[in-house]
Amino acid sequence: MNYDYKKKTFEELRENKIINQAKREVPRFEELLNRFERTVSVLGRSQSTFNNYARHVASISLYFGKIPTELDPEQVHDYLFYLQKKSKTPSQTYFKHCVYGLRFLLKSEGLPYEYLRLPS
Repeated sequence: MNYDYKKKTFEELRENKIINQAKREVPRFEELLNRFERTVSVLGRSQSTFNNYARHVASISLYFGKIPTELDPEQVHDYLFYLQKKSKTPSQTYFKHCVYGLRFLLKSEGLPYEYLRLPS
């Protein structure tokens, strides 16, 4: 029997886990994610970029139990502060990708960056 599938990497499984959890637990997350994927693709970004940003969007959605466009700027700043403090050596790259993912999400939803007052 010939199976034509690619074995998933640990990273792909981890990404899928958090994204699937957000789809199950956060109202309207799946619809938001579909729009987000469409925008990322139309703008010519890679599937890897989408997966990375989607993981960050899923993470903040799970943290608050709602999609990021329903958050106020103070909640987003609290979450970013949490990211910086949750590790003794916080990854600046992880933090930046979270901000970039949220910016791209705002763009996909037709909202200005100022909507959540994201850091530069």
